[in-house]
Amino acid sequence: MTFSAILKKDLSKLPFGSRACQRAELSGMIGAVATISVNEAGAMTISVKTENPAVVARCYQLIKTLYQIKPKIKIEKTRKFKEHRAYRVVVEEPWTAKIILEDCQILSYNASGQAFFANQVPEKFKKQQNQTKAYIRGAFLGCGSVSNPEKTYHLELVGKKMPQAKKVEKKSDRNPVAGVEQCAYLQSIKTILDQYEIKSNLIHRKAHWVLYLKEGASVSDFLSVIGAHRGLLEMENIRIVKEVRNDVNRQVNCETANLNKTIAAAYDQVADIMLIKDQFGLKNLPRNLYDIAELRLNYPDASIKELGERLDPPVGKSGVYHRLKKLNQIAEDLKSR
Repeated sequence: MTFSAILKKDLSKLPFGSRACQRAELSGMIGAVATISVNEAGAMTISVKTENPAVVARCYQLIKTLYQIKPKIKIEKTRKFKEHRAYRVVVEEPWTAKIILEDCQILSYNASGQAFFANQVPEKFKKQQNQTKAYIRGAFLGCGSVSNPEKTYHLELVGKKMPQAKKVEKKSDRNPVAGVEQCAYLQSIKTILDQYEIKSNLIHRKAHWVLYLKEGASVSDFLSVIGAHRGLLEMENIRIVKEVRNDVNRQVNCETANLNKTIAAAYDQVADIMLIKDQFGLKNLPRNLYDIAELRLNYPDASIKELGERLDPPVGKSGVYHRLKKLNQIAEDLKSR
């Protein structure tokens, strides 16, 4: 199972909470992923599709508990893989579907009594934090996914697929209503996440609008909001391990770079001293330069600090560096002759 599937399985085992929270969670599922069909007579049916069996069981139990009915469960084979299946929770009785949609604040009426479908998080579920969190959990169960944090930090909510536009002569003739509604719905969720200081972004990808989170801290905060505590602990453990590993790698890389730098400098210093030895003679050098030259030849891998400690009396790093610089100047003068 993927990390996302395990996370949804754990979320599906959470206690339902109050009836208001149950209603909010169901509203989130229906609002995020359900297909609502309306015939010519105005009769409605609800179909919630998911590929996760734990989610379909959660949706079924919510409807059964709240409305004392047993919705149908349909199993379909998908085209992705031979053994891959999708599940649908279907409410076919029009009157019951209408009651559920009204109760979940998805079907509303304007001042003239005309019915319309909400395209954002209902205001009713924004007033209480526990209901707001239940709604976001329902939306995630319906259309969310999260990557394995071992690889990357990425969580997203994918809007319903927009119908493919027919070919027309002018691009401006296309009906943008479906895309606008889908974007507005995810934007209303983004507004809630902003209130929790969870950074998210909204983009259009192929036939969908997608609300996504990429930072590890944002994903962790989102999991905390929807009550995915087990997944949150696992992710935090992975984050800690990755951060320690990255810190160690940075330190090793820094030390390796410094070591390479020291070796390259020592190589150049030895080359300068050998040139002086061949063309001028080390014995002809002042005592302080002779001593450091002999030490560098005898200890080519030693650091500046180690060379200074071996001198008698010991000399600091700046003193050693100054003497080696003098040797370099002598070598450069010999090269220019």
